[in-house]
Amino acid sequence: MKRKLFASAMTGILAVSALTGCASGEVTPNEGNEAPVAIEIPDMTEPTSIEMWHFMSGKQQEVLQSIIDEFNATNNMNITVSAVAQGKIPDLNKKVIAAEQSNTLPAIINVYPDLATGLIEKGAIYDIGAFASHPEVGMEAELKSDFVEAFIAEVSQWDGKLYGMPMTKSTEVIYVNKTLLEKIGYTEADVQGMTMDKLAEISKAAKEQLGIAGFGYDSGSNGFISTLKMDGKNFVDLDGTINVDNEWVRTFMDFYKEQVTNGYFRTPGEDGFLSGPFSNQQMLMYQGSTAGASFIDTNGQFELIAVEPAYFEGKDKAVIQQGGSLFVTTDVTPQEQYAAYEFIKFATNTENTAKFATETGYLPVRKSAAETDIVKNVLADPEAVYAKVYPVAQTALGYAYYTPAVNNAQSARSTIQEKFEAYVNGNITDIEAFIQESLAEVGTSIQRQ
Repeated sequence: MKRKLFASAMTGILAVSALTGCASGEVTPNEGNEAPVAIEIPDMTEPTSIEMWHFMSGKQQEVLQSIIDEFNATNNMNITVSAVAQGKIPDLNKKVIAAEQSNTLPAIINVYPDLATGLIEKGAIYDIGAFASHPEVGMEAELKSDFVEAFIAEVSQWDGKLYGMPMTKSTEVIYVNKTLLEKIGYTEADVQGMTMDKLAEISKAAKEQLGIAGFGYDSGSNGFISTLKMDGKNFVDLDGTINVDNEWVRTFMDFYKEQVTNGYFRTPGEDGFLSGPFSNQQMLMYQGSTAGASFIDTNGQFELIAVEPAYFEGKDKAVIQQGGSLFVTTDVTPQEQYAAYEFIKFATNTENTAKFATETGYLPVRKSAAETDIVKNVLADPEAVYAKVYPVAQTALGYAYYTPAVNNAQSARSTIQEKFEAYVNGNITDIEAFIQESLAEVGTSIQRQ
């Protein structure tokens, strides 16, 4: 027996404000919807097996699998989900692109919005708003009231249609070795609400007194893009404009290069990520993803605290929120699309997002997760790294932003990461050369939307 699903012809749940890329932008009901049309929900009495491709590994993959196992054991719709790790994000992206070209995409892909943009343009992603708005199986009220607004706005930035659901979402905080901080004569109060000038001052003291760098960005591209946002600019706009050639970029890059040259700041370099040297007390603090919290190990040698990212005096606060979302493809049957929706709904419910977040370092995608025993128990543990990170991240989300979904933007981010590190480490010696090389290489890597 088939049931009918009622959704608008546009299948939109939300319309995103014109302030695209701003987490604080208002999210309002899509008032432009046409009259509802009837869509059939497939009969789910026969067994349905679907695949999910993702980039997770280690603990993240373990937690994901536990959620899948529970869904497979408890759903009453004969649905079986299998998860297939496809390597790191670039590896996953390549396999997704190849699969789209051969029409062999799995039911669910866990990808970033920039890759999803190209797939949406090709008709390879299914608009799950048709399911989400259904009065029986939908979740429209929860999307509007319980999910973090910025997360839903990010996956609704394509004409207000709901093409994905957030899952692996994070923002950035500054991790601080409080023990060393106090050793050089500063307190926790000194790193709360820091300006970049204060950050540089403390970092200088760390170098002079301890012989270690005081600060670094785990991701130079995130740091660069965030400072642009502080100046009110996107790295790349939806029309393809690249905002690298301006006086703020010149000012910021020269400031940061000076700190690196003096040894006050550093880049990851051969370490790859800064969680390693930080854990080994070879640097005082660094700015990194909340999802990286699980990679920090104090070994009982120092006290860890987390604080909000520093900002430039006279500029807006800004910190990136990013991560992959779950998208349903059009390469599978209607039964498989509906099965994918039901799994996504399960994976992002209050209990599961609380579980996934606290065990991986990602952020819960629902506000109600804060009221679960899962989150409360973790926050009550003074030794838990997540207990230090979570409250700071929740505050930072108040001024977090997401980058506009420009097709192939990941390549553009990789380019600016390379150029950023080359300039601050002295391999590119001239700021104008940095700007022109960045413009040329970023411009060739993106496709205008």
